[in-house]
Amino acid sequence: MSSLGSRRPLVIATGLSVIAGITDVTSWLLLGGFFSAHVTGNVVVLAADAVDGRAPGVASLLAVPVFIAVAAVATLVSARMRGDDRRRTAALLGAQAVLLTVAGSLSFTTTASDDPGAPLAVVIGLCAVAAMAAQNAYLHLVHGMSFTTAVMTGNLVTATVSGISSLRDPSDQASRRRWNDTWPIVAGFIAGCVVGAAAAGLLSDRAAVVPAVLAIALLVAVTATDRTDVPAPA
Repeated sequence: MSSLGSRRPLVIATGLSVIAGITDVTSWLLLGGFFSAHVTGNVVVLAADAVDGRAPGVASLLAVPVFIAVAAVATLVSARMRGDDRRRTAALLGAQAVLLTVAGSLSFTTTASDDPGAPLAVVIGLCAVAAMAAQNAYLHLVHGMSFTTAVMTGNLVTATVSGISSLRDPSDQASRRRWNDTWPIVAGFIAGCVVGAAAAGLLSDRAAVVPAVLAIALLVAVTATDRTDVPAPA
């Protein structure tokens, strides 16, 4: 059993939701109202731009197809590693860390908030989107989790329904399990949003480095526990 215990997948997912919250808020504040985690929100932005006669943002146009493409590649790569969750974890969480590190590094070479439509700003945004795709692919492919760290609406519904159901009927163990599996994800995302907003206020464009540092830390922690869980040879 990992040192993270039987709740290990949920602990990791909660950490990922914090990273997602930070990434989404910093991209929204610094890249001209661009969603990196809540990628379908960019469809709303595009629709609003069309109605108001504004030219659509390149990053917003590419966000959904990039997310889909990265999730598809992650699925294919994961399929080649079937049965080896340690390698799949290292590959998918590693991809997230690399992509967020690229975005964070580029934030030191340009002031993306001054011109969110500039090529480097678009690359920063799409690296963040790709990282969120790798993150959510990890949850589905390695742990088979039905919830997402990219969009909280469904998680809020699940947490509300299961929470009320378990209060009405304390013997309803299924609802209690769903509540216990969902509320940390929502809380983690909200905490990430608060941290991301504070980081953007303090660091401006350099706030993109914060989710990168956390992604690297999580990758190191998870892969280290994976190594300690390898059974000793007989």
